Amino acid sequence: MPSTQLSQLRKADYHVHPDYSLDATGSIDEYCQRALQLGLKEICFTTHYDTDPFRKDIDPFMRIEGKVVPLSKDSVRRYTEEVRRAEEKYGSQGLSVKAGLEVDYSPHIEERLREELAGFDLDYRLGAVHCLDHIAITASNEAEKYFKRKSLEEMVSQYYENLKHAVKSELFDAIAHLDVYKKYGLGFYGKEVLVAHRGFVEPILELMAKKDVGIEVNTGVLRKGLKEFCPGQKILVLALKKRVKIVAFGSDAHKVDHLGRDITKAYLLVEKLKRSTNGVSKTTVR
Repeated sequence: MPSTQLSQLRKADYHVHPDYSLDATGSIDEYCQRALQLGLKEICFTTHYDTDPFRKDIDPFMRIEGKVVPLSKDSVRRYTEEVRRAEEKYGSQGLSVKAGLEVDYSPHIEERLREELAGFDLDYRLGAVHCLDHIAITASNEAEKYFKRKSLEEMVSQYYENLKHAVKSELFDAIAHLDVYKKYGLGFYGKEVLVAHRGFVEPILELMAKKDVGIEVNTGVLRKGLKEFCPGQKILVLALKKRVKIVAFGSDAHKVDHLGRDITKAYLLVEKLKRSTNGVSKTTVR
């Protein structure tokens, strides 16, 4: 991925789900047209890639031409080929179009992911921890099932342990929505979830800086009623101080009208935090 300065990231959305993701609507073409309307200079598609065999009846699928098909090397190839066609079509209009995947990570599937991701034509590999104990804590219809089983400390401990392995794997360019557990955890655990990262996230950020794994600022949780991005401001300050690269802003769009939403707001926050931390962090897309 080419290096891009922070000011340019203001015009880029690096977390976009076209209708290849089962929970999304809008074609690649429709998103690109909307990106041009918004004045974006770059868009990166990040279709879901969820392959936990314990969730084989729920997750490992992709939608192609209106049909739900199993995730496979062929289905990913068809997806990336369409992105490449869009890259050719819209490049002359000033829009850079990139192919990525948002990959659900768990330690027990790491070697499988390593083999599979190596065979894909991707510009961007976005790692995420969506599931704990094979339950999607990022899904409104599943999260409480997991939260009922765990104290707040048990939940964040397991989450950051999985995240540590994701960073150590060196499979990913960046980590998505780093404290995403708060999306539904806030309603279950209360406001304590917003500071539950303390003592857990610091070694993760140090490892990210060491391994050159970046962080995205995800604006999508604002659509869920949260008042801060993922990660929240306290974690962003820690990340800046520990020299973790902020490599992308992402709307986590699942509909065309989500595209680019609150990207400028996130950019301005990072600029403010950079000044308050004496600009110690690098802010580039790799």
